[in-house]
Amino acid sequence: MASVSFSDIFSMAKKIGKTRRPRIAVAGADDEMVLEVVSDAAAQGFAAPLLFGKEAGILALAKAKRIRLQNCEVIDVGDSASAACRAAEAAGSGEADVLMKGNVTTATLMKAALDPETGIKGSGLMSHVALLEVPGYDRMIFMSDGGIVIEPDLEQKVEILKNAVATAAALGVKMPRVALLSSIEIVNLKMKSSVDAALISKMADRGQIKGAIVDGPLAFDNAVSPEAARHKGIKSPVAGKADILIVGHADVGNVMYKAVTYLGGKGPKTAGVIVGGKVPMVVVSRADTYEARLNSIAVACVLAFRA
Repeated sequence: MASVSFSDIFSMAKKIGKTRRPRIAVAGADDEMVLEVVSDAAAQGFAAPLLFGKEAGILALAKAKRIRLQNCEVIDVGDSASAACRAAEAAGSGEADVLMKGNVTTATLMKAALDPETGIKGSGLMSHVALLEVPGYDRMIFMSDGGIVIEPDLEQKVEILKNAVATAAALGVKMPRVALLSSIEIVNLKMKSSVDAALISKMADRGQIKGAIVDGPLAFDNAVSPEAARHKGIKSPVAGKADILIVGHADVGNVMYKAVTYLGGKGPKTAGVIVGGKVPMVVVSRADTYEARLNSIAVACVLAFRA
């Protein structure tokens, strides 16, 4: 059960780029950090950005900040709502391989992305997958869903799990170990997270979920720490060895992602991508670092041709 690192992901992205660079439709490209990171991705050879926004503003910003727009195409659009719509249409029609949020609000872009006629919504559930590479830990952790499906029901949790497994597999992690998180490791009928986790685990046991080893409920410590699992006497192929963590509420995932980011010093590396649509989608927080944004683009570019 091979693990993966961001170094591996960048190598995959660059290899794909030698054959065909994934086209990234950037909604609202008139933003300094957005321009810098997509131009960097283009310079490294794994992306071909399509920059939707006011052409004069994009070019003026690039000139002022000395950002080279090599292998980038600027598409002149009058306002942020139009930029979001045009970028989503490009991704939905196949003109672009990745959709990315630039200088537009998340709500504006999501509305365009979810348009049933022109957006990227497919037949399945779209969900967010975070990737966490923490120094001293022996593998990358995938976590879902920390941002799209706020309070998933049982059926949605199954789809979230399947999306996360497909993401990990596309990045080289075959038969990942999946932990369905709760605050306890036994079933408590008053705790929905533990009941749902037990049901999904049994579904996996009966072959209804394929391509992964699934167990739950597991508390966070039992999922990632072999020592914690031993202390509690938990015998499971997943306990202490989880590659994927499935949370029961977006609040939990959001806090986990930000705790790793802000309490882990400068060591942790992160990325996030929305999967389950026609193309991968990068929706970064305004507070996300340059590195996290570039990592997310690399992940999305690999998924565009491997998922």
